[in-house]
Amino acid sequence: MAVETVTFFFALLAAVAALTTMAVVFSAMAGDALGVLTFLRPVAIELAAAVAVTATIGSLYLSEVAGFDPCRLCWVQRAFMYPAGLLLVIAAVTGRQKPMLVAGLLAIGGLAVAVFHRVEQAAGGFGSICDPSTPCSSRWVEHFGFVTIPTMAAAGFAAVVALVALASLRPTEAAIDRS
Repeated sequence: MAVETVTFFFALLAAVAALTTMAVVFSAMAGDALGVLTFLRPVAIELAAAVAVTATIGSLYLSEVAGFDPCRLCWVQRAFMYPAGLLLVIAAVTGRQKPMLVAGLLAIGGLAVAVFHRVEQAAGGFGSICDPSTPCSSRWVEHFGFVTIPTMAAAGFAAVVALVALASLRPTEAAIDRS
């Protein structure tokens, strides 16, 4: 399969992750009027684990199969996502809260790095963070005119944060009544 096809698929997954995040956030702000939170809460940890594991596999594909050299910020993002994925799988299998919460904190850190990386990329490189041979401003992938690797990473981290938050919060009385 062509690298362009695979990266397009990853861009579509990032769009789904971003839409899921927005649905969770807007539904929480609207008091779950459409039942999105009620629908997603029972599988929130499993979905978060799926997002993190898919992001991990995606990043490995991009470097090991597609041959894209990760910059320093990509490595930092990996340092947040890889353990978050493992912890979320553990939380999904065991039902334990602590691994899920630690994964959520890792995702918050990773989201901050991904947003910074995207700004760095959009600005054309304004810092001396990355090695000149693999600059953080490189655009190995660009779909829909704006979806780059840091954009995909940010969408994945944001989805993990939203889903972990959803799983961590107690159901509201309205959600309990609808069950």
